[in-house]
Amino acid sequence: MGYHCWVCVISHLYAFCRFTILERCGDANHVVVIAAMGLNLVLGYGGMVSFGHAAFVGIGAYCVGISQFYGITNGWAHLGFSVVTCGFAGLVIGYLALRTSGIYFIMITLAFAQMLFFLFVSLEAYGGDDGMSIDRAEFGFIDLYDPLRLYFLIWCALALVSLVLMFIVRSRFGVTLRAIKSNESRVEAMGLSPLRFKMVGYLISAVICGIAGSLFANWQEYVSPDIMHWTRSGELMIIIILGGLATLAGPLLGAIVFLLLEESLLLLLGRGGTGLRRKLIGLFLAPC
Repeated sequence: MGYHCWVCVISHLYAFCRFTILERCGDANHVVVIAAMGLNLVLGYGGMVSFGHAAFVGIGAYCVGISQFYGITNGWAHLGFSVVTCGFAGLVIGYLALRTSGIYFIMITLAFAQMLFFLFVSLEAYGGDDGMSIDRAEFGFIDLYDPLRLYFLIWCALALVSLVLMFIVRSRFGVTLRAIKSNESRVEAMGLSPLRFKMVGYLISAVICGIAGSLFANWQEYVSPDIMHWTRSGELMIIIILGGLATLAGPLLGAIVFLLLEESLLLLLGRGGTGLRRKLIGLFLAPC
């Protein structure tokens, strides 16, 4: 059975789960998987270690929050705004960062992420550091206040992103992206432009993370700068590594393990045990 089949099979199982932990992280898991899939395109398939992808998730979430602040409640408009804004941000950041490599690329993506984080912290009109509460968007006849409908909207987005990425990684573009990861100089010697391919991959990745952010804002009914902190990018990386780099099912499997571990410790230790919870998660992930 192919990886994309496992994505569909495992996702469907969530609909029949009624255990406390799964009920708490089911929808969140799907949204995190979408963001991890976006990062996996550049990290797993392209070999680009980015510590800034949580910024795109945050931009997508704030597109929903800011739109609602000005009275725009249509969910499709929110998605379109998120796609365009994250695409532009990905183009600008990618253009500057992808002209470097290695530690320099990592530091530039990290710097941009933190710049955006502190920018939104300083925007008092949109809640500043406290964030802002929002209502769920209107998607035509789909009532997002119905948990089941919200769940299946997020699941459909996950399935669609999975299919698009499956097509991309199996296309000539995907093959070239993997070749650049393996031997960039050889690809350049063949007359291809590695920078152009990496730019397109980075742009697609940013848009996918923006879609995840838009859905996350509707699920949580709240947006704050915390969602775009660089540590969130680190969590996405951990999820991808846990599930397997450069695999379509990797982000899903990694997210299940990571979120179940996090929610289990939250139930056992409570919200007061944040420090101990992080140490235990780190201890569990150390062998990985």
